[in-house]
Amino acid sequence: MITTNALRKAMRDIAAKKGDFTLFALFKRANGIGKWDIVVSAPWLDGSLKTSRELVDLLAKSIGRKSLPQFARVETVLGHDPTVKFILKTFPIEDGERRIGSNDLFGLEMEDAIILRAKRPESKKPARKAPRLTAVGSARVQR
Repeated sequence: MITTNALRKAMRDIAAKKGDFTLFALFKRANGIGKWDIVVSAPWLDGSLKTSRELVDLLAKSIGRKSLPQFARVETVLGHDPTVKFILKTFPIEDGERRIGSNDLFGLEMEDAIILRAKRPESKKPARKAPRLTAVGSARVQR
């Protein structure tokens, strides 16, 4: 399997282009085929086929297209999903690696899980304009 360091780098590369992830994790389903699923959530992922394709393309560019078949699937999940909320509350991590043993998540029995990020992105406030200084009165030049 590709290393978690390579996936963490991919996560950072994609976040630099599109925005931070809320969740970036690997899950191995108990009844799966032994491969890992990449499960992600981000404000910019709206659940559409278009954004899912864009994610897979960005992932392929970062880890290499030949590395993708190592995974069973790449799954996007909306941020308001109850399991995403549960993971954020129970296993918070900003940028690291948190391993979780057997668990029921997303309505599936998971054999293993590795969470690389489980944190809501910081909301970016619009930059404030600097106040403009205005001259009061008239400037007189003395001779």
